[in-house]
Amino acid sequence: IQPKFVDFKNDLTFAETKKGLPLYYVKNEENGLFQLSFRYEFGKSADNRYEVANQYINFLGTDKLTSAEVKQKFYELACNFSAIVWDNVINISLSGLNENMQPALVLLEEVINHAQVDKDAYDALVKRILKGREDAKKNQRNYYATLCNYGIYGPRNSNRDIVSEQQLKDTDPQVFVDLVKNLYNYEHSVNYYGPMTVKELTTVIDKIHQTAKKLQAVPQKNYYVKQETNQNEIWIAPFDAKNIYMRAYHNENRTWNIDEAAVQAVFNEYFGGGMNGIVFQEMREARGLAYNASAYYSPASRKGEKESFYTHIITQNDKMMDCVNHFQEITNEMPASETAFNIAKEGLTKQLASMRTTKMGIINRWYAMKELGLDFDLNKKIYEVLPKVTLQDIVDFEKANMANKSLRYLILGDEKNLDMESLEKIGPI
Repeated sequence: IQPKFVDFKNDLTFAETKKGLPLYYVKNEENGLFQLSFRYEFGKSADNRYEVANQYINFLGTDKLTSAEVKQKFYELACNFSAIVWDNVINISLSGLNENMQPALVLLEEVINHAQVDKDAYDALVKRILKGREDAKKNQRNYYATLCNYGIYGPRNSNRDIVSEQQLKDTDPQVFVDLVKNLYNYEHSVNYYGPMTVKELTTVIDKIHQTAKKLQAVPQKNYYVKQETNQNEIWIAPFDAKNIYMRAYHNENRTWNIDEAAVQAVFNEYFGGGMNGIVFQEMREARGLAYNASAYYSPASRKGEKESFYTHIITQNDKMMDCVNHFQEITNEMPASETAFNIAKEGLTKQLASMRTTKMGIINRWYAMKELGLDFDLNKKIYEVLPKVTLQDIVDFEKANMANKSLRYLILGDEKNLDMESLEKIGPI
């Protein structure tokens, strides 16, 4: 398989609208469909109210159309619109038949700029949000994901950074409508994949997209920050079940080094990845200790973010300490197998070679690389360096960054059924 990585200079066109909005463009040569989005470089971490505003806008009409009529008009145009609020990005997207893009964009502008408060819709939304929160507490996987988020990021994390029940009930829904209406007054970029030319697209955007003459700077991102683990600790969240979910997390605020990217990628494939990985083979196949087991060395996803590492396992309550002890064995002295290493390296090489980033994915990849301070596809560098990576590189990397480190154990389980005495020997509970 011949690799084909993104070449931003050739695969992506950079332009600017007359209103000064940066525009990222990829031509659709295949069909008459388009994807258009307005991207804002801030999100929930800067203002958690946008998460609610994003949900509320889907239930609103305008001063001329009811909510049902808005949905019907988008349906007739064979187009869809959505607003997505991530931790650090907001995206307002439009997609569908390109021949209908202009009327669909006019309709989207009307929805954003002329949305009308619907108190009944807001009350129903609040009930649904609160019910969703209660239901999440009863779901073991959701509960565990929340515990992990708390254990990694501390009290301020994406699960806890929410509009409270009291705030939801006390806030005038007009506040959330105004948040959406004000979005177009913030700096943002235009992203497009479709059959139009750049000139045709900029003409349409300049004609229809309504923004303030002088755009405001977006609210400053307020990243959720991974916590450092300076000592062994046990954090237990009570959950009545026959099995436990357990994660051992380590973070010593290590700065990401691009020159280690290939070694990290092979390590994750060799140690923690899939059924051929050391963790799966040792913890499940050889010892039958787990329903599910994995490990991952987490590189930075943005400039300034620190690296971290974790092991994960789902096991029976009475097998917990066996899992803890054996995980310690294979992380403190990682098994070295040339055969397993070659399988991992070959598998990763094939994955990268067969990977194809296309359509809007090219633009999304550009933003991901930009977050890391790169102007090229990191996968290309990893692929080029892979042939030089040896098993000894993996062993040395693991010994330096995972072996004999302090760990924060995050356990979802019922302490009545856990060996608490043995856990106390590891660290404070």
